[in-house]
Amino acid sequence: MNFISIILSIMLVLFGFAGGGGSSSGGGGGGGSSFSGGSSGGGSGDGDPIVALIIAAIIIIWAIKYNKKTIQALANKNNSTPQEKWIHEEAKRIFEAYQADWTALDGNKIATYTTERYHTHAELMLDLFRKLHRYNKVSDLKVHYVVLNQPVNDQTQLPARVTVTFNFGGLDQVIDTSNNKMLYSAKVPTANETWTFIYDGATLKLDGISQPTESAPHLIRSLATFADENHLFYSPDWGRYALPSRGLIFGGNSMKISDINNHIIGEWGNNLIQLYTYAETPGNPSSYYLVGQINVPKEYLGVIVESKKYKTTKRPDKSYEKFELEWPDFNNRYNVYAAKRDALPAFELLNPKFMEYLYDKNLNYNIEVVDNVIYIFANVSSITEKDYAELLDILNYAHKELER
Repeated sequence: MNFISIILSIMLVLFGFAGGGGSSSGGGGGGGSSFSGGSSGGGSGDGDPIVALIIAAIIIIWAIKYNKKTIQALANKNNSTPQEKWIHEEAKRIFEAYQADWTALDGNKIATYTTERYHTHAELMLDLFRKLHRYNKVSDLKVHYVVLNQPVNDQTQLPARVTVTFNFGGLDQVIDTSNNKMLYSAKVPTANETWTFIYDGATLKLDGISQPTESAPHLIRSLATFADENHLFYSPDWGRYALPSRGLIFGGNSMKISDINNHIIGEWGNNLIQLYTYAETPGNPSSYYLVGQINVPKEYLGVIVESKKYKTTKRPDKSYEKFELEWPDFNNRYNVYAAKRDALPAFELLNPKFMEYLYDKNLNYNIEVVDNVIYIFANVSSITEKDYAELLDILNYAHKELER
């Protein structure tokens, strides 16, 4: 990160806003508005409060030393040649268009100024919002500074790849489309993101977004490689706006606190699939989970298959009934719960073949089917790409059984 970006990042933290969903690494690109999702949590805990106080003190010193006028001067540093001015103007145009098109869930318009790979990722996230019956409204957008992170002195040719840092503010909201209910609203005075653009010989194409909250625990390169190998898309810090509204481990979540990171999304067959780490309450290790989910054709009130060895502290509510299956050894390893209306689907899922699969694998995970989604989850303190690969296999197998 260059000197200008460091200053802008410090200003970002000073105002208490941490970027969120749709961030990306290595120019790969994720979707999401520039606000989408709040602060980064993680799979293994958040920072020490004492460290945070030290950082805050450093931020105040920097803020005093570099006032607004100084930062403005730095922002304008690489804005003298015709090429640099054109990049500033075009990048800002795309930035503003993206916020409007993200709000409108308009993937077709987003495709006109993004690379094919970035558009595919963004469209997957828009599809997720549609399935959740919500959208992320960005309004009152104001771009404070546009910083080109490298000089462009060549008078004859633009570079093939450029990065631009935006400092901006606005109103960030999440709205339920089924009842027009406001799920989240925050006025953000200042935030900061770095966007990667590809110059295709005629115009700029957005190819990636990175956030200051992408720290080492979130930016797991092996997960990015795993996602690429499986034709999926990885974001180290996705945020909060796509939090499920139902499910055993999601009942206590909050868009103001809870968080999703290490997010992988894609299509498996014709079904939307996600793998991620989830923190209901960042800072509380018992609330960290590794989660995989995939959509299924039917809707279910609720089915839970709980491993007795790795069961969560969350308990099914009174609408669930516990079932004993005809295989005693299976009952010794797993508890099966279902909403009374879903007793039959519970046994559809737990057919002999799938029961044998669960028993032989002796998995570390619990399974829940609610609405039209299968969730596979377990409490975790750390993750690797092997955990994600195992989760993907389980989801694929469970989905096949419910698709029969």
